[in-house]
This record gives sequence, C-alpha cells and structure tokens, in this order.
Amino acid sequence: MLLRLTGWKSKDILASEEFMRHLEVEKCRGGERPITIPDPQGLPCQFLAAAFDVEADSRTYTLVRLRQELGAQAASSASEPFERLSQNIGDPLLSANLKGRVLAANPAFYRLLAYPPEEPIMDIAALYVYKEELEDKLVRLLEHDSIYNLDTHLYDREKVIKRVLDSSWVMRDSRGVVTGYTSILKDVSYLRNLEARLMISERNYALLFDTILSSIIIVDPLGKILNWNYTAEQLYGYSWEEVNGADFDALFRSSSHRPTLLSIFELIEQNQGRFIEAEVPRQRKDGSTIYTYSSYSSIENSSGEVIAYSVIEKDLTERVNLERKLKESFNSLKQTQSAAILGFAKLTEYRDKDTGKHLKRIREYVKVLATSLKGRPHYTEYITDRYLEDLCLSSVLHDVGKVAIEDSILLKPASLTEEEFIRIKDHAKMGGDALRDVDRELRQQSFLTLGKEIAYYHHERWDGKGYPEGRKGEQIPLSARIVALADVYDALTSDRPYRRAMAHEEAVEIIREGRGTQFDPDITDAFLSNEEVFDRIRKFHEFEEQPEGIDQLLADSVKTLSEAAEGA
Repeated sequence: MLLRLTGWKSKDILASEEFMRHLEVEKCRGGERPITIPDPQGLPCQFLAAAFDVEADSRTYTLVRLRQELGAQAASSASEPFERLSQNIGDPLLSANLKGRVLAANPAFYRLLAYPPEEPIMDIAALYVYKEELEDKLVRLLEHDSIYNLDTHLYDREKVIKRVLDSSWVMRDSRGVVTGYTSILKDVSYLRNLEARLMISERNYALLFDTILSSIIIVDPLGKILNWNYTAEQLYGYSWEEVNGADFDALFRSSSHRPTLLSIFELIEQNQGRFIEAEVPRQRKDGSTIYTYSSYSSIENSSGEVIAYSVIEKDLTERVNLERKLKESFNSLKQTQSAAILGFAKLTEYRDKDTGKHLKRIREYVKVLATSLKGRPHYTEYITDRYLEDLCLSSVLHDVGKVAIEDSILLKPASLTEEEFIRIKDHAKMGGDALRDVDRELRQQSFLTLGKEIAYYHHERWDGKGYPEGRKGEQIPLSARIVALADVYDALTSDRPYRRAMAHEEAVEIIREGRGTQFDPDITDAFLSNEEVFDRIRKFHEFEEQPEGIDQLLADSVKTLSEAAEGA
C-alpha cells in the first residue's frame, strides 16, 4: 500500500535515507502531523503521519502510520492490507471506542485471553483486573495521543491473570476528533512470573545466606573475597568492609606451611568441583587460631565457566581443643598405666636383681619381632598398631607368676631337681590365673588379655612338648609364641646363678636349631633376619649396666672390622 500511494520502490526505500527524511519521524511522535512525500517524479503527496515505538522479540521498532484522504472505495481498498496484517501479526491487536466497546480484534488477541473467536469480547473494561489501569490509559491517550509499554493486568476467560505491555494510539475521525484507540499488546506473563520467582529466590537466598549457621565466604578465581555471611563475620571478627576485596590467604591462612587457596582451587578441579579438609587451622582478626571443617566448591555460570568459589566452614575449635585435652589425658593415663604395669612386673626384682633388666630387654626384643612380622602378608591385618603397643606393654608380665615361687627354688645357684622344676613350672599357670581374674573385672578386652595369654603359654613349644597345657602350633596364641623366643634368647645371653651367659652367636645357633620344633618357623625367620639388631640391643643394655666395659666393646668392634678388611 505504501508503494502504491507514494510510487516508490522497496529497493529505493531500503537503499537510501532520502525516504526516511521525508517521513519526519520525530515530529510525528506526538500525534498525527501533515507531511509531504514527493513521488519519484517529484510530485508532492500529502499524508497525515503518526509515529510510535513498539517492542517485540526483545527489540524496539518504530511504526509509522500514513493516512491519506480517499474516497470510500479507495479507503476500502487501502484497508485490505492492514486487515491482512492485523489478522496475521503474532502480537494481540485490538481497536475500541472511548466507551470501551471492542470494535475489532485479531486472532492473537483471542488466543491470549483464551476466548473462542465465535464469542466476541464486547466490553474491554470487563477484562481489566484493576479498573484504574484502564482509566490511567485513557487519560494518557487523550493527553499525548499515544502510550508505550504500559504494564497492564488482564483476566483471561478462566480468570487467570495475564501480564501485558500495552502500546496504544488514538483514532480520529475526519474532523480530527478522537473516537477511540488501537492497542498492540505484548504478553509478558511468563517473564513477569519468572522475575517474581527470581526475586523470591534471591530474597530466600539472601535470608538463608545470612542466617545459616555455617560460615560462607565467596572468593573470585584469584582468591579475593567477594562476599561473606553473618556467621563468617562472627567467626573471624572482621566487618564486611574490612574483608571485601581482600586476599583470603592474607587474612585467614595460619601458617606458610599450609596449602594456599590457589593450590586448593587446583584440587577442586581434580575432584569434580569440590574438595574437603578437616581441622583446618585459620587465623582470626585478634590473632587467635581456630579450626574448621572446610568444604570448597566451584561456582559456574550457565556456560560452565568457573566464575567464583565458595568456602563453607563449620567451627570445630571447641571439639579440637577437647580432643587434644582428651588425647593428653589418654597419653598421661597410658604412661601411668605402663609405669604401673612395669612396677607390677618388677615385683620379682626384689628377689631376683636381674629381673628388671630382663624386662626392658624383653620388651625391645618383642617389638623387633612383632614389627618384622607385621610386614608379612599373613600378619598385616592381625598385628595392628594397637596390638603392637599392647603386646610390648604386656610382654613384661610373662613371668609375673614367679612371685609365688619360693626363694630357695627361684634363686638356687645350681640346677633344679625334678621336683623343683615341676614347682617352678607352676609360675605360668599362677601368673595366667592372676591376670585372668584382673582382666575379667575389666569386662572388656584390654592389654591384660594379651598379658594373660603370654603368662599362660610363653613356655609352650611349637611341637607340643611345652607346658602347662602342651599346646601345639597355632593353638598357642601369637603373643605367647613371640615372647617365647624373645625370652629364650635373653635367658641364653644373660648370666644365671648356675651358669655364665652364652655368646650371641651360640644363642643364634640354638634358636636356629629350634625352628619348627621349639619355635614358630615364621617367628624364627623374623629373628634370624634381625639377629644383629638383637645383639645391638643386648650390648646397649650391657653398656648401661656396666659402662666400664665400653673399652672391651670397642676392642671387639675394631677386631671385627679388621677381620672383615683382611677377608676383603
């Protein structure tokens, strides 16, 4: 229609700005204004022009309406393209008079309000949720001839509220009198609902962020603090203004030996966006140290790009301090317990002066054997750190039953008679019975459970020829089998009232010969692999007891080195 009225071609209109200059768009924004558009031959064509903006598809368009005084037939002919445009445009379009009677509406308008086309909407006022919005619209139109993007609430057929942006302009008769208006509507119901939900979500997030009991700190990829909540403020003692933009490590890192936040970011990437640390030391504003359970997470945008990190922390300071005090109390109790047990085991020292030295050596021999066995697959799960600790503590109780043996037998400086040997063998059962009774009072397994096993069975033999029960092989508890070998080695290499101590090498050969008969083969192999360690332990305790013998030890060492050098 535009091309027919003006005689211009589309390509000429689009290719130059000349046609746009003739439209005088800015002058026409306040209502209809007369303009002149020359045809290609230069003949003037008179029009009434009105311009207004329309928003659609996230863009703003300027719509210019040209009106030319024509006869009825020409007017009817000219209106046909506008009718087709109205029927096919995607946005709702309607015309109404000033009394609110709907004169025309396109299909998109009926679809918006869920009315069937055969049920025409007669009164526009019935659609308004808030009647003052219609009144405001009419006042503005009469004052300015047009309105743009007026936020409006309409009811659809089911009384569901629709949110629309209303852009309208007045219609005038041939005398220029306003008779009604035409409106183009933009449905923004989904957008407004989304905005409302987002606003609620943001408000809830802000409320949760500030009231959650865990400290939350948001940092950028360089470790600079972007935000934190009230709990973090209370935990660290800083105000928000003091930390905003500050370096996280500079404020809270307690030691240069602690990993930096940037290194933790790398761990987050390796662990699929999250990393956790327990009992992390942090520094507060007042210089004190606190401990936190820290959870680090990456924050991504919709494109999957990491834009920030969150550090969520739970204050563990009180728990850590309590655990440390408990550990200190436990260690103190263990030291007291160990001293008490050693004192109990040394009761026989008042009768046999060698017993105390014997107990110290036994404890170290047992530790060497058990540690060596722990490295073997068959014993890895059985010999735990707790078992090893209890075994070393309990090993000193192996001969506690000797307190019930007469001095005449226990301290006899000669070989025992058969009757005396039978009597001294009773110490195993008496010691085991005593520890059994104490262990029973505890009502749970303790280090005394091992002590009871050791006291009962450390004189049993692998081939079943030992005492007091003649147990064989693995029927003998592992604890007793270990102490049995350590006890024999110490007995062979120590002075007794009735004989002098054997040399280390002789003791090693006797134990080697007892493999599979007197001693457990695995424990024997552990001893043979560590026999030099046994020798060093024995010599160390000899030096402690007789430091004047160091000259002889040094001489023996020099002789050994010389013989080795000559052999080489």
